[in-house]
Amino acid sequence: MISRLDDYCVHQAPGYLRVPGTTDRNFYDRYFFSGYSTDGTLIFGAAFGRYPNRYVQDAHFTVAWRGKQSSLHASDRLAAAPEEARVGPLHVEVLEPMRVLRCHAANEQGVAYDLTFRAETGAIDEGRLQVAREGLTYIDQTRFMQYGTWEGWIEVDGQRVAVDPGRTHGLRDKSWGVRVIGEQQVTPERGGQIFWMNVVMHLGSEYSVIRTLDRADGSSHERAGYFAPLYASPALVPVGEQALRHVATWEFDLDFVPGTRRVAAGRYRVRWPDGSQRSFRGRALGTLWYAGLGYNHDRWHHGLDHGGKLVVERETWPTDSVDLSRADRQFLASVIEISSEDGQVIGFGHTEQLLIGEYRPFGWGAQSYT
Repeated sequence: MISRLDDYCVHQAPGYLRVPGTTDRNFYDRYFFSGYSTDGTLIFGAAFGRYPNRYVQDAHFTVAWRGKQSSLHASDRLAAAPEEARVGPLHVEVLEPMRVLRCHAANEQGVAYDLTFRAETGAIDEGRLQVAREGLTYIDQTRFMQYGTWEGWIEVDGQRVAVDPGRTHGLRDKSWGVRVIGEQQVTPERGGQIFWMNVVMHLGSEYSVIRTLDRADGSSHERAGYFAPLYASPALVPVGEQALRHVATWEFDLDFVPGTRRVAAGRYRVRWPDGSQRSFRGRALGTLWYAGLGYNHDRWHHGLDHGGKLVVERETWPTDSVDLSRADRQFLASVIEISSEDGQVIGFGHTEQLLIGEYRPFGWGAQSYT
C-alpha cells in the first residue's frame, strides 16, 4: 500500500496515504471543473474521482456546443498511485497547486480536448458539510472552490473550437469525504426533497457566489454567499482566499421555462451584515446537463464498478429536445447574463440547480419534475 506520497510529512491518520481514514464505502476524493464562453454558446465540464473503499476510479468530460451535448465516461480499477489523476485517455494534471491545472484527452471516440485552468481567485474554503437522514450521516465532506479562466481547444467529430481565456471563464472545486455514490442507497426513503441552487456572477473586479439549500416549506438549511476579489495573474493568487466579503443573507425570485423547473431568469438581492443591499438580474443562455459528468446517471453515476477493468463510453444528445421530466436531467448549469436593476449588463456567470420534490413556495408536488 506504499505510494511515493508516503515520503512526505502529509499523513493525517496512522495508515498509508492510500488507506482512507474511514471504512465507509462512500469515501471519495474528487476534482470537478466547469467552463463556458460568456455568450453561452460553449459550455463544458470535466471530473475525476477516486473511491478507494470501492477500489474504483472514474473520469468524465462533457461539452455542449452547436446544439449537442457530447460526453466521455471512463471507469477503471483504482490506480496504485493516488497522485496520478487519470482514467484511460482522460487526464487531470496539477501544473501548479492552487493556481494552474490541465484537463486533456487524445482523440477518443471522436472527442478530444486540451484545456488549462488558470486561477483568478484564491481557493475558497466552503467548509465541512454534514447531512443526516433517519440518523444516518450520508454526507460528510469538505470542499474548496476556485474561479478562473480557461485556454485551449475542444474537438468533437473533427470540428475544433478554440477556447479563448479572454471570453471563457469557469471554476474548479476539490472535495473529499463521504457522500452518496455508487448504488446511491441511503435509507428506505431514498431520494426525497432537495432545493439547491448556486449562482455565480463575474462582476468585473470580483466574483459573487450565492447559494441556498431549502426545505420543502421554503426555510433554509443554508443560505450563504460571498464576494471574492479577482487577481490579474495566477502568480498573485493566494493559496487560500482571506479577503472575502460575506453576505448576511440573500433573496430570490425565479422565472422558469414553461412546464419545467429549469430556471429561465432570476432576480437576486444580497444583504450585508451592515444592512446595505445590492440587486442583480440573471437571464439564462445556454445549458449543460450534469448527467454528462455522471451525476444521477443510471450507468455512469460516480463510483460504480464496471467489472474491474477499463471501460470508456461516449454518449451524445441534442440540447433542444432534452426530456426535462427525467430525474437525471434535473441537475444542470446555465450560463447567465447579469444586469443591474435598471437593465444595464454588468457581467456574466452561471447558475447550478438541483430542484427535486416538494417546494411549497412554488406549489411543487413531491413526485413531479415539472
